[in-house]
Amino acid sequence: MIATAYAATGEHATAGSGMPQFEPSVFQHEIIWSIASFFILLYLLRKYVLPPIEKILDERSGKIRSDLDAAEKSRLDAEKISREINEQLSSARKIAEQTIEDARQETARFRDHAREALNQELAKKKNTAMAEIEAAKQAAMAELHHAIVDISMLATEKLIAKSMSKNDVNKVVQETLTAIQDDQAKLH
Repeated sequence: MIATAYAATGEHATAGSGMPQFEPSVFQHEIIWSIASFFILLYLLRKYVLPPIEKILDERSGKIRSDLDAAEKSRLDAEKISREINEQLSSARKIAEQTIEDARQETARFRDHAREALNQELAKKKNTAMAEIEAAKQAAMAELHHAIVDISMLATEKLIAKSMSKNDVNKVVQETLTAIQDDQAKLH
């Protein structure tokens, strides 16, 4: 066919246009062979080339789809984990706040208990001191009373030259002390 085309072009080259592919006698054959070659090429492409390409594209599409599904699953898992972490943080904050509040209350109770224990201890010491002061006062009054009785007896013996019994002197001293205490009470 090519030889025919060259022969035809050679014959017409002397007669014509200068471009053999556009000569009507060669052009019809070339169009038929071009169309036939196109359909054969299309058939071969469709039969042998396109199926492997479609297979590769389908595999790639499946892999992309599975990657997207895995990514979506990972995103959902990450959101779930994020929510769980936020819930745990919130729970930990509440527990920490409760622990701090419990510690404050325990500290307040301890402080109040310590203050109460200190007040009780001070009250005991005060009562003990007051009792000791009262005992010392009573002892001093008793000593003073005895000293006054002794002094009074000596003074009375010397003054009256008569001897008085200790009970009589004690009675006189007691009356004197009562009178002195009454006078002090009136002053205060």
